[in-house]
Amino acid sequence: MTRLFVGLSIPENVQKTLAQLPSDLSGAIWKTPEKYHLTLSFIGNVDGPTAQEVERELSYVRFPAFYMSLKEIGYFETGDIPHHLWTGIEPDKALRELQEKVANAVRHAGADGQDRFKFHPHVTLAKLMGTSLSEVLHYVEKNNLYHSPEWQVTSFCLFESHAKENGEGKYYTILHEYPLNLI
Repeated sequence: MTRLFVGLSIPENVQKTLAQLPSDLSGAIWKTPEKYHLTLSFIGNVDGPTAQEVERELSYVRFPAFYMSLKEIGYFETGDIPHHLWTGIEPDKALRELQEKVANAVRHAGADGQDRFKFHPHVTLAKLMGTSLSEVLHYVEKNNLYHSPEWQVTSFCLFESHAKENGEGKYYTILHEYPLNLI
C-alpha cells in the first residue's frame, strides 16, 4: 500500500520566511522547511493499480498558473484544545478551483480522497502538544501580520508520505509533478 496526497510545494524563499517565524510556543513540534506543503486532496493508503489510476487521472487536469501568497497565522482546535498551528492563503479563489478539479480527478480514479472536511487551504507550521489556548492566542496575536512573498503556482504534485523508520514523524517524496498552463 502507498500513502498518497496531492498538494503544492512551497518555494524555498517562502519556506525561509516561514522558518523565521518565532518558535517560542511551548508544546509546539515545528515542521522543518522541507515538509511545508499545501494539501489539495488527501488520498490515504491505496494499492498499486489505484495509485497508477490516480496518477493518470491527475494528468488530465488542466488549469492556468496563478499567483498566491501565505497570510496570517491561525490554529485548529477540538473543543478548546488547539492541535495545529497554520498559515493561510491569499487569494484562494483560484486555489479552490484547482482543488475542486484535483478532488474530482481523485474520485474519478476510484480513490475517495478522504476529503471528509471542508477544504481549508493552509500550510501547517506546527503540531501542538499540550499547548494552552491562551498561549496559542498570544502567539497568533504577536505573529498574525505574517505575509509571505507572492509566487506563481506553476504545478501541483502527487506526494507519497513515508513514516520514518524510528517512528518519529514522516517525510514526503514527490512521485509526479503536473504543470499548470502558463499564460
